Amino acid sequence: MSNYPYVRIRDDIKKRILEGEWLGETRLPSSRDFAKTYRSSVNTVEKAIKELCADGLLKRDNRRGTFINNGVVSLRDDRRAGLVAASVIGIENPLWANALRGIENVLSLHGFQLLSFSDDRSLDKLETFVESAIAKRVDGVILSPIFDRREEVRTRRIYERLKESGIEVVFLDRHPYDSDIPFVTSDNIAGAYKLTKLLLDQGHRRILFLRNADLSTFHERLLGVKQAYLDAGMMFEQRLDVLIPTEFEDFKDEFDAFADAAGDKIKETGCSAVFAANDQVAEAVIAAFGKLGIRVPEDVSLVTYDALNLNRRLQLDVTGANQPFYDMGKTAANLLVNLLEGREHLSVPGSICKAEINFGSSVGPTGYEADIGWG
Repeated sequence: MSNYPYVRIRDDIKKRILEGEWLGETRLPSSRDFAKTYRSSVNTVEKAIKELCADGLLKRDNRRGTFINNGVVSLRDDRRAGLVAASVIGIENPLWANALRGIENVLSLHGFQLLSFSDDRSLDKLETFVESAIAKRVDGVILSPIFDRREEVRTRRIYERLKESGIEVVFLDRHPYDSDIPFVTSDNIAGAYKLTKLLLDQGHRRILFLRNADLSTFHERLLGVKQAYLDAGMMFEQRLDVLIPTEFEDFKDEFDAFADAAGDKIKETGCSAVFAANDQVAEAVIAAFGKLGIRVPEDVSLVTYDALNLNRRLQLDVTGANQPFYDMGKTAANLLVNLLEGREHLSVPGSICKAEINFGSSVGPTGYEADIGWG
């Protein structure tokens, strides 16, 4: 055991703090780990840590550990990169392009440059994005998280890697329920509630809720469906919640198989209306309707989330909810800037933006007969 004075330990830890080795909510090594590093005793390290706490550089939480005190400016802060990285599902997707525009408009006002990436729902691409963001020493990251139950450990490791790097992170559109990372989403429950109530008011009772993945956004929409049933004095049948899992969230390579499976479920349940969890699911449902000779809304009504994207792509007028992606992007960027500037103290980590309902021509009462151009 060397006689390494606590003063030298204190000064070295202070130097490492000011050089930005530990940022944000990154926990410092334990006193025992420091003792091994400095080849000293735990008591000597404790004395150094206590002085740094008294000086206001560190704060101790008996349960969580030792952290940098809020307001401490490191030398790295003076060398801020002025960069924020954002990763979305697809830059070419009009919805996500709007989100990026909202993000960039806010960041530019605060002197930040935006680096845009598209992960295409690939964990390999997401991991490359995270490592690139860390290597470029970006100030913050905004991303729409991927959830892959087959690689849950790897997925969590990617997000933990970001968090441990000290980079501020904001999730956009969806979020893990067991994470304390701030997020911005739309009011999925309220939007789904309104769409379901619209169908119930038209006499529909067997509303098929169709999805292809276990996402927080889809679960929130399902909650809205169930609540609308409860408020109408009815129970939503569990068999009407249908998950047809796809290998990838964007299932363009599995589209035909998904559409066929959706058609089977539509026939099996005898539903009078379909609630598609998003626009791609709705497109597959429309393909299934075509194969089965089902007319909308004469035979079956249809509502969806992200109706604007679907209607623009297929030149239709489907009733549905439109998420305010531009506003969500702005909100996420404002939240990130506040975190970077130390102004945000979150008691509730989520921000919710209001979705708009597009009242199209795909909903009619049970037994509705009209010719509105659907074949």
